[in-house]
Amino acid sequence: MPFLEFPLRLDGPYLRRVPEPQAILQLIEAMARTPARSWAGAPAFGVRDVFEGMRVRPEGIKDALRAINAALTDLGIDRYKLESIEKEPGRNADVDTYVFNLIDTSDPHLKYSRSLGK
Repeated sequence: MPFLEFPLRLDGPYLRRVPEPQAILQLIEAMARTPARSWAGAPAFGVRDVFEGMRVRPEGIKDALRAINAALTDLGIDRYKLESIEKEPGRNADVDTYVFNLIDTSDPHLKYSRSLGK
């Protein structure tokens, strides 16, 4: 089943669609940019605060991983799990870059990644 691309865009008269893993990674990116408890329908959705705190608390990556997986479960997304978050050395000292590594729980050999600068 195709998923909608984030941010929502038109592809002719239809909303643009993307493969499932890409949509989930885009959703995780939205979570990382959203403040905690800012979505009434899914209070576990936002984890921006956790990422902002990681500059002084690098062990917060584990907290972010747990929070994102809990939010995915809360949203009913159980086919995918965030396996790891890795901090990449950044070109700009003011911007932290993270790589999100997603696995397909039905086949853990299927892995997908997306980079995000915060």
